[in-house]
Amino acid sequence: MHRLVRTVLVAGLVAAFSAGASAATAPADAIKYRKAVMDAMAAHVSAFVLINFGKVDQQEYLKSHANALADLGAQGKVLFPAGTDTGDTNALPLIWKEQEQFNKLMAQLETSSAKLRDAVAANDKPGTAAAFKTLGESCKGCHDRYQKKDD
Repeated sequence: MHRLVRTVLVAGLVAAFSAGASAATAPADAIKYRKAVMDAMAAHVSAFVLINFGKVDQQEYLKSHANALADLGAQGKVLFPAGTDTGDTNALPLIWKEQEQFNKLMAQLETSSAKLRDAVAANDKPGTAAAFKTLGESCKGCHDRYQKKDD
């Protein structure tokens, strides 16, 4: 009897998690998620700058910020699904019109953030500086072309 109950409970949990995982994300929620990831990236960049340029003495956390940036940078390619071009977003519709060019920028974000992580892990100061510059250029290139400007 206990085995049957356990089997039914496990099957129910699997079904519940499977249903939740396969449910489509509402565009408004996808936009909220995108904003949260972008805000997190901005926060990690700020912390990274403060540590890397000696403004705060927290050198032991530089690696964790670089790792977080790489993890978040890898998500760029999934942050702009179809249907998230309207609503509470600063993303310009141009993203979805220039999908191939935009996807290249997202790939650059992923690559540059991974290179930053690797340079920090190797304690390669020149490599870290170069990778950070490339990451900044990647972010700027996307924001300049695909983000609404504040009035």
